[in-house]
Amino acid sequence: MIWFKIKRLEKLLAHGELSDFIAFKYFLAHLLLLALLYNFPANSVDVPVWSLYVKLIVALAAISWGMGKTFEINQNGDGKDYLKRVISLSLVASLKTIVAFFILAAFIATATLLAAKMGFYLTDFWNQILSLIIHLLLIGIYYKILLSSFSRINTVVE
Repeated sequence: MIWFKIKRLEKLLAHGELSDFIAFKYFLAHLLLLALLYNFPANSVDVPVWSLYVKLIVALAAISWGMGKTFEINQNGDGKDYLKRVISLSLVASLKTIVAFFILAAFIATATLLAAKMGFYLTDFWNQILSLIIHLLLIGIYYKILLSSFSRINTVVE
């Protein structure tokens, strides 16, 4: 992979000499850098540092595994149009995950209000655990949708 010599990369792209696998590696590196940027643990009074590090590790692991799996599924099918597929399907999977988040948030808010009426409250530690569980669940939903879509494309193409 070419990291800094952009003119050399431009030349490879212009001549069609960049393989799908190399393009995938660039895409994956980009996603991992974004995950680092958005999840980088910073000192915060409200959120314990251990929680931030766990979310960062989960995000990096999920992106590495999930995107690798989408590429593998695509290559086991017709192996065509990976970047078109992953970019397009990622948006729709994200929108569906956002809907799932709102449904989950409504359920949790209702449960929290009912628990508070009965005198039960979560400590900060358990709030962080709940936050991590929601984080894991949403990542799981997103990759389930995305991987299922790639699998369905392969069955249609065959």
